Amino acid sequence: MILWPQADGSVLATPQPAHALISGQLMRALAEPPAPFEAVCTAAAQHDCPWMPWEAAPDFDPATGLPMLFTALPGARHVPMWEEGVRVALANWGLWVGLLVLLHGTHIYRRSLASGGATSTPGDASALEAYIAREPAWSAAIMRELGVTEAEVRPQQQKLAMVDGIALALCWGKVEFGCGPTTLRRSGDFSASLDPWPLAPDSLTVTTEARRLPARFPDAASMRAGLAGAPVVPLSFTLHRA
Repeated sequence: MILWPQADGSVLATPQPAHALISGQLMRALAEPPAPFEAVCTAAAQHDCPWMPWEAAPDFDPATGLPMLFTALPGARHVPMWEEGVRVALANWGLWVGLLVLLHGTHIYRRSLASGGATSTPGDASALEAYIAREPAWSAAIMRELGVTEAEVRPQQQKLAMVDGIALALCWGKVEFGCGPTTLRRSGDFSASLDPWPLAPDSLTVTTEARRLPARFPDAASMRAGLAGAPVVPLSFTLHRA
């Protein structure tokens, strides 16, 4: 769950797959279009499919009284979830989507290891490292089946990492956030610039939905009930040149 505290004390909670919808909208608007276009755009919109079962019943964080922030889920739990998501993507959207979800896992795990996220125990770090070690053989097999090379695939994976970062920064309320080759800087609650500008249009509005939660819940049962009944808030962000 992506949590964005608000000035009134409430929190906007965006499930990971909901923020991924913004990634898909961004991918379709890139100045340098992805290839194959539909497959990579689908991967962007669905890249967080591994989170779907967890987001339907998220863990409770007693320290905050809220659903667990996505960065706090331990690596030893995240890795099996992600690998199952890769299999789901392969079965439902095909080879390109499954391959990009697989590679995105390595991207986020390398970032986690570098930052210390999702690695509260040695077992968590080992789980991330083991995924990174397993991924090349799995991705190579998928690339052989697709008949593509790593040189063709890597630019698409990098585009996915960039649009994911932009979507994450918007839903997380980040004031400034590095998104690979571009940097997002917030100019208002629901507007931001990108520099350098990676999109084809001069501005772009992207949308998804969140739920508005109170500051905290007393326990997990209250959190689950409150999340199910929380008001849905449409999110609309406008991106513009710096």
